[in-house]
Amino acid sequence: MNDRLNWMFPSISMGRLFSTDIRVSWWFILVPVITGLKYGIELGLAFMVLMFVSVLLHEFGHVIAARWTGGYADEIHMTPIGGLALARPAQGAFGLGVTSAAGPAVNLVLCIASYPGWYAPETLWGSLNPCVMPIARLSSAHLWRDLGLLLFTANWIGLLVNLLPVLPLDGGQILRAILAARTYAETVQRTAIRVGMFVSVAFLAVGAIADISQIVLIGTFVLAMNLVQLLQDEYSESMGDSGFGHDFSGGYESLERSGQAAGREHSPGLLEQWRERRRMERENLDRIRRKEAEEQLDLLLAKVHENGLQSLSAREQKLLKSCSELLRPKSKSEG
Repeated sequence: MNDRLNWMFPSISMGRLFSTDIRVSWWFILVPVITGLKYGIELGLAFMVLMFVSVLLHEFGHVIAARWTGGYADEIHMTPIGGLALARPAQGAFGLGVTSAAGPAVNLVLCIASYPGWYAPETLWGSLNPCVMPIARLSSAHLWRDLGLLLFTANWIGLLVNLLPVLPLDGGQILRAILAARTYAETVQRTAIRVGMFVSVAFLAVGAIADISQIVLIGTFVLAMNLVQLLQDEYSESMGDSGFGHDFSGGYESLERSGQAAGREHSPGLLEQWRERRRMERENLDRIRRKEAEEQLDLLLAKVHENGLQSLSAREQKLLKSCSELLRPKSKSEG
């Protein structure tokens, strides 16, 4: 269990599914209360259940993709503001990109499966508006149609929100993966934050001009997330603490530390002491990861030595490549 998440969102375990621990925050009780007050008990509970299932499947998309790329994932947290899969994909931009895109891909598949054009074409354009509920109440005569519309709305909202290029949403993680493959590592985080700030300002402006409270709320939420990311970046917060756990800001941090060392010596203040503790924690975590990778690599190499490379499964070959990349010494250009 992730102690930090459990401190923010006290949760209970709902059991394990596909070797993944599923935990639900106690604060999740707010969701049926809010939806019930806004849409009525029957419609609100139906929408909440379908949204819960959709978010859970979304997070399992991340879990499966992380394992497929040679990484691992073993825990999902369901919170009032969405789900969070504690996944660590394989090292590199490809692993992060595939793992990040897998969640929205699940929402897209569910949107296609519940597309109103198949069974209720007259409601199509109204269903595409994420700011309104497609129906006013559940009808017993058209129950399956209504549930299909609610399922589409839940996944349509999830798809649009998660594709926003804002950290730590999936769109922001995909943007980081693209930037990491095309630019210098030390600029990835800063560029992603600038894009997120632009998106938040655009949402706030459009929401204010059109007088749509939902858009203003999304813009405010996006702005808050970017401010958190900016503060983490300013205080050299390791990206290893994020849900996906990749540190593309390491180059920036190393440059920052070397610049501090070149300056005049002074007794460390509280901020410097905190940074030093964070640095030591990251180095210790890196040692643990490298030790685990060495053990996995030894087992895989022993199997290759005994039976040949063709004896490895596709997943084992990806794991072999991932461990090799992790343990490969960094060149001067990479440092």
